[in-house]
Amino acid sequence: MTDEKQGRMAMVLAMIISGTIGFFVVSSQQSPFNVVFFRCAIGGSGLILYCLYKGFYRSLRITRRQGLFLLLGALTLIFNWVFLFSAYTLTSIGITTIIYHLQPFFLLFSSLLFMKERIKRSHLLWLTLAFVGLIVIVRPEQATLDQRFYLGCLSALAAAILYAVTTLLTRQISSEMRPEVIASSHMVIGTLVFAFLADFSLVPVTGSHWGAIVTLGLFHTTFMYLLLYTAFKKASTASLAVFGFLYPLVALVVDYFAFGHVIGLGQALGAVLILASGLAYNQNVVIGALERRSQNDARVSIKVGSEKS
Repeated sequence: MTDEKQGRMAMVLAMIISGTIGFFVVSSQQSPFNVVFFRCAIGGSGLILYCLYKGFYRSLRITRRQGLFLLLGALTLIFNWVFLFSAYTLTSIGITTIIYHLQPFFLLFSSLLFMKERIKRSHLLWLTLAFVGLIVIVRPEQATLDQRFYLGCLSALAAAILYAVTTLLTRQISSEMRPEVIASSHMVIGTLVFAFLADFSLVPVTGSHWGAIVTLGLFHTTFMYLLLYTAFKKASTASLAVFGFLYPLVALVVDYFAFGHVIGLGQALGAVLILASGLAYNQNVVIGALERRSQNDARVSIKVGSEKS
């Protein structure tokens, strides 16, 4: 089997697992703070053991700069989980996951605002269509869409923004440290922080609740992270972009069969706009007419500027 096929298989399996996270979070019957604590503690333990087995900690030296990015990245990651897990119960797993997939566009925003990178007009089009999809999803077409629903949508948006920030922070040290070391460090920091925020008087009391918690830690964190690292190393960028959209599709299926949640026609249209725009953006799909017009505008601007000077 070629590396590309191994990477694709790892990505497909990782995305299927990701799509079931919401089910286990809800099934645990725990607060988001408790779920995050146990996920960090259990999943982090698995990642630490893996890193020790592979010898990734040997000769590891963390500079102050790396430590700062690790700390900030961990904080944005774990609070992204708090908002994400809160949104699952406030709206639904399917809607939350779809809104969460706006995160690539928040990365686009950050590149535009903070890094002054030039953005293609085609990318701006996909961004616009994605946010039109968001508006379609949250518009009040049914009387059942109450304050909790909108609060859940805001929580999902907050989670997407925080995850985008996590990605930016992690990029700063990704060429200097192994991803397994970064992830295990994030889990250690998360465990320490949420040891003060979790409510240990309300820990799981039944075997099924503990089973959901342990599964989230070992299966949805340790095992899934290792699958993702395999996929990132072996699969092409195009494969990663395409298979990444199995995550929301699986979440919608799980939401339907486990909890009977069915999205309306309008929400389905919004979901298609978000997911299709995200796929086009990740695949770097460009519209020739838009880009040619952009180049012509740039030439005119240069010409006018030279004439003024």
